[in-house]
Amino acid sequence: MKCPGCGKESQGRFCSHCGTPLQAGQCSACGARLTPGTRFCTQCGARVAGATAPARVTSGNLGWYIAASVLAVLILALGIDMAFGRKQTPAPAGVSLSETPGAAVTDAAPGPLSGTPREQADRLFNRIMTAREAGDTAQISMFLPMALQAYRAIELDHDGLYHLAMLETLSGDAGAGLATARRILDTYPDHLLALASAAEASARQGDSAAARQYWQHYLDAYGKEKGKTLQEYVDHERILPEYEATARQAVGR
Repeated sequence: MKCPGCGKESQGRFCSHCGTPLQAGQCSACGARLTPGTRFCTQCGARVAGATAPARVTSGNLGWYIAASVLAVLILALGIDMAFGRKQTPAPAGVSLSETPGAAVTDAAPGPLSGTPREQADRLFNRIMTAREAGDTAQISMFLPMALQAYRAIELDHDGLYHLAMLETLSGDAGAGLATARRILDTYPDHLLALASAAEASARQGDSAAARQYWQHYLDAYGKEKGKTLQEYVDHERILPEYEATARQAVGR
């Protein structure tokens, strides 16, 4: 038979050329039947006994691994889209789907894989926000780690940092969300989106006093900031007055 590992003809239980198992076995962890040559169990993820370890990532090949990971993530996302279709849902509280690049959602199958790494990260962000509004925790769990990795692998502007802060807080790591929001505030103390995300992260941490301070700062800065033509303000113009209403409620005004 042809070896699934090296492709050469071989006989017996193991390939005489590379040592790959030629007969199906059982996973030692869960007992599932294994395909000859597989390195990991498809049911539980356990490494198959005798399987070789994956290649070591070094500084020389790191870029290739990142590129391959991003490609695999987007292919998976596209495959799910085409298999199940995309449903149009209202924007979640705190985010309007029309605010972010490429956010339009239709029932049509998506186009071919394209765009910059940032555009691909934003596409994952939009999918997560759609799933959040729909209460689809399965899709959130699937795509959230991918989106976090995608944003953390690229250089981010203030808008990208805002997206990352929201995703980190949504993932349950409000401390990271607050730290990311503060990266914006360190250079732009009155940035409305950063103040809002910092307030929400603080509230998620249970620090209501800090949350009120961020919301108060938001209200103090809102008048002079809302008219600015920053790209992130333009992209998120619908959410800024909603944040203002939340801020007024939080500080009792």
